[in-house]
Amino acid sequence: MSYTIKSKKKTEKNKVKLGVEISPGYYKKQVGNAYREISKKAKIPGFRKGKVPAQVIDSNFGKQYVLQEAASRSISELYPGIIEDSGFKPIDYPKINISQMEEGKPLGFEAEIELEPEITLPKYKGIKVNTVPAEVTEEELQVQIDNIRKNFASLEPVEDGAPASEGDFVTIDFKGTIEGKDFEGGSAEDYSLEIGSKTLFPEFEAAIAGMKTGQDKKISLILPENIGNSELTGKKAEFEIRLKEIKKKVLPSLDDEFLKNLGKYDSVDDFRGQLKERMQEQKKNQRQSMIIEQIIEHISGNMNESIPEPMIKNSMERIEGEMEEGLKQQKMTRQSYMKALNLTPDQFKKQIRERAERQVRDYLIFKALEKSESSAIKPSDEEIDNEKENIFSKYPKDEDRKKVEDYFEKDEAKKQLAETVRRRKLLQKLEDSVKVVEEEPKADNIDDKKKIWTPEEKEEKSKGELWTPGPGKEKSEDKHE
Repeated sequence: MSYTIKSKKKTEKNKVKLGVEISPGYYKKQVGNAYREISKKAKIPGFRKGKVPAQVIDSNFGKQYVLQEAASRSISELYPGIIEDSGFKPIDYPKINISQMEEGKPLGFEAEIELEPEITLPKYKGIKVNTVPAEVTEEELQVQIDNIRKNFASLEPVEDGAPASEGDFVTIDFKGTIEGKDFEGGSAEDYSLEIGSKTLFPEFEAAIAGMKTGQDKKISLILPENIGNSELTGKKAEFEIRLKEIKKKVLPSLDDEFLKNLGKYDSVDDFRGQLKERMQEQKKNQRQSMIIEQIIEHISGNMNESIPEPMIKNSMERIEGEMEEGLKQQKMTRQSYMKALNLTPDQFKKQIRERAERQVRDYLIFKALEKSESSAIKPSDEEIDNEKENIFSKYPKDEDRKKVEDYFEKDEAKKQLAETVRRRKLLQKLEDSVKVVEEEPKADNIDDKKKIWTPEEKEEKSKGELWTPGPGKEKSEDKHE
């Protein structure tokens, strides 16, 4: 073998020293390689590059220089295998101290490596956590059905003389002035607006409610902080509004004809039943996510270990790389992105760091949880087979199923499958370990599809909060196969 791990010694809480010897034969080979590389690059009068004899290199550079170059090459090439054999998982580059470096003898060195810290878990079992009820109510089901119907709604003119109200679509002309002068973005013609959509200023939209077709109205309001031009913030603007048309959104009836737009359903009852099952699954996932998040926050707030700086740095580099790729896909620069969020470079870095710290913290906590529950969450052969069959069931075509079956014959795929089952069992174990206090969702949130029905979607980020741009995704509640 090219190397031997002679010793493993713990020096600090998360640091160890490995004593390693590289065989004389391997080191001698690298000494020869070092001479050849130096010969190719050396500029020595009277000798062509690549043709400089070893003794001339020794006299010009020194024997120790050659041995050092050979040692660096040896350690660099063998280090990955050494670490894998050691069973350790370093979080940063090692500190190398060469203890023996002589031609014809083993190359001896010590590698001091920093490891991932092991979190000592504080008491978390039995803590109280708040979450939503597990069951989907008929009211929630109906709200979701109405949301689906809204996607297929038609716009129809209101009866003559009927005033505009929230939810109506209106066509307006408006002209805005500040101290009698026009300002950018303050005027438009044939502008289409849904009242209550918060597309324009809330006071502006509220003023349109109650107006009738053909009616004119004058209003004044103070321009808010979130207006595009910050120089206009806080100034009083006068608007002249003319309402030209009002249309109401008319929802289709929930009948067999309408169901043809959504997929294959035997009846309205069948559709309602399947939709409720999907909502139930999503709500179950949301409920579990809320519980796990509170457990992690409890552990984080009561743990004593600090997060190693190298792990934070590596996480920051990964996040920035992902963000740059997302910005590239959106054809945005980092500068334009920061400008859109009104972030300075320091604020941008701070938010990247906060996200990195959170990711590393959560990783270390979950690793500690998996270790503490290792015996209870170990996947059985039956559980792995069931998980595999569940995946197979999503591929009805024989040729597709065959590809998936072939993939699961690979060792990497088997590990991934076991990890999926193990993580699911851990989450269930955590959920069962705490006291759950159920809270009914607030009435004003029942109509919020993202918050209630699609917990897997990321919440919309407010202005100034960091997000990672990426291609848009179709809303899950709008998909019906």
